[in-house]
Amino acid sequence: MKSIAKKIGIRCERLSRLEHIASSVDSFAAYSRSQDLKDIVERNLQIAIEACVDMGEMIISRKGLREPKDTKDVFVVLAEWGIVDAKSLDFLIPMAGARNILVHGYDTIDDAVVYGILKKHLSDFRVYLEQVQRFADAEEES
Repeated sequence: MKSIAKKIGIRCERLSRLEHIASSVDSFAAYSRSQDLKDIVERNLQIAIEACVDMGEMIISRKGLREPKDTKDVFVVLAEWGIVDAKSLDFLIPMAGARNILVHGYDTIDDAVVYGILKKHLSDFRVYLEQVQRFADAEEES
């Protein structure tokens, strides 16, 4: 599970950057006025989400779980096996969609949605990280 630990590290780094920005930006107006800030947030959010997906795909592959139909289904498979809880799916499935918009729909990015994730949902990333870490730790012990 070393590569999962590496992904966790990458995700923690990106998440820390986002948390720092979230604590320093005091309003949507300030966020939306700064193209540099929006670029930084969008890219770090994209990488954080991609690391979540990558970790899920690694677990699915190593455990021989069913093949996900798409990126969103990666998280559903993890929930089916109790690796993440159902409450986390309420966050993770929309994040997979947000990642697709950040990568492919860059002309349709809604600043308010990204700002909302920045200000309200970074702790949900931490929950996912904790769930994956618990799984990885349990796998190492067995």
